[in-house]
Amino acid sequence: MNANGRPDIFVLRSTDGGTNWTNPERVNTDSGTNDQWMPVLAVRPDGTKLLVAWYDRRNDTNNSSIDVYGRWATIATDGTVTFGTEFKVTTTNFPPVFAGTLTNNLAVGQYEPVYPPGGVDLSWHYDSAWPQGERTEDAWKDHVGEYDGAWAESQYVYVTWTDNRLLFYSPEPGAIVPRNNRDIRLVRISWPQ
Repeated sequence: MNANGRPDIFVLRSTDGGTNWTNPERVNTDSGTNDQWMPVLAVRPDGTKLLVAWYDRRNDTNNSSIDVYGRWATIATDGTVTFGTEFKVTTTNFPPVFAGTLTNNLAVGQYEPVYPPGGVDLSWHYDSAWPQGERTEDAWKDHVGEYDGAWAESQYVYVTWTDNRLLFYSPEPGAIVPRNNRDIRLVRISWPQ
């Protein structure tokens, strides 16, 4: 984390099966204090390249709207990792899944999860926060889940993420309606030379 307490992306590595680890190396290169989180990585099958990708709020002065960024690295035969170019993966930013917090009469040590736009209730995800029987199958209809990932083959790396840019739609001028589902985005990127 940086001096202002905002999350950054770090990589550590081991060349002896996890007995010893390198010092954390910061991956994101921005100089601001906005959040970066949810990293994923993929290694080229021949072990010579690495991609790290993550959610990033650097482009929003309110630290809210999200982009996905990535950074390439070269892996030497001795295991040394040299980071290169950082780049934006998304073509446009998207709103956060969670827009704020709610307060309820919960027992000490329990908490209410933050909620997404449109008031979609995600309390089902936090079993300990709700007495038995209050959750219904309906609560699962807006589940986002953990769909971020990165996979590699020799020519390409694939990055997926949950993207909320189409969270609302307008069936007619002036109307804004929640879609009640999120998109899973996929991009195929060629490994750098």
